[in-house]
Amino acid sequence: MFKMIVFDMDWTLTLSRGDMQPTMISLFKELLTKYKVWVISWWDFCQFETQILKFIWNNEDLLKNLYICPTCSTKMYIFKDKSWQKLYWIDFTNDEKLHIISVLENAINKLWLKPEKTYWELIEDRWTQISYAAIWQQAPHEVKSIYDPDFKKRLKIRDYIKDDLKWFEVLVAWRSTIDITREWVDKAYWVQKLMDVTWINKNEIIFVWDAVFPWWNDYPPLDKLWITTKKVFELNDTEEFIRELIK
Repeated sequence: MFKMIVFDMDWTLTLSRGDMQPTMISLFKELLTKYKVWVISWWDFCQFETQILKFIWNNEDLLKNLYICPTCSTKMYIFKDKSWQKLYWIDFTNDEKLHIISVLENAINKLWLKPEKTYWELIEDRWTQISYAAIWQQAPHEVKSIYDPDFKKRLKIRDYIKDDLKWFEVLVAWRSTIDITREWVDKAYWVQKLMDVTWINKNEIIFVWDAVFPWWNDYPPLDKLWITTKKVFELNDTEEFIRELIK
């Protein structure tokens, strides 16, 4: 029934910032022999290289079926002519970036939500996306998991900035992050781009995710396109689902 399998990366294929594990690597490679696979994340491309691509970099037959979409899918990479090539991207202008960063900084200070301890810069410019990471990505998992488990801090920031950033998408991501992209440039937008590139229709796509809420950065494909979805609760669930697909 399905021709394209779409995965969120962290907590679906890997732990956050973690290498793909041996069992998942083996299953993922076999999946690529039978399906086209799209992996999306709020991370930039370099993190895909670290967590996934280094394990399959020498197999061109597999790589031609893999599509990489970093920064909430505001970029798309395909493997062509023996290298990863950027197919689409939508950068912010410099003025847009300065405005977004200024609004975020003001909100953090006015709401008294700057963490007591941070592990790097709170706001990261990823060219096509501005990310507010409350304690930054390098923080230990146990620190991230207790920072804002009920999302109240980030939803408070989101509500505070939404009028000043009404021409942008402002979406919460897992653990401690808020992602900001251009208006309408979200994961649903890039699912449509992906369909244009691959000639696969939405009824032939399934999106595998670990958590989706209406204000979540994984929500748009479900909300706007009604893509078929598969909920997984842990990496073992993803492994079992891949086994079902490839048997």
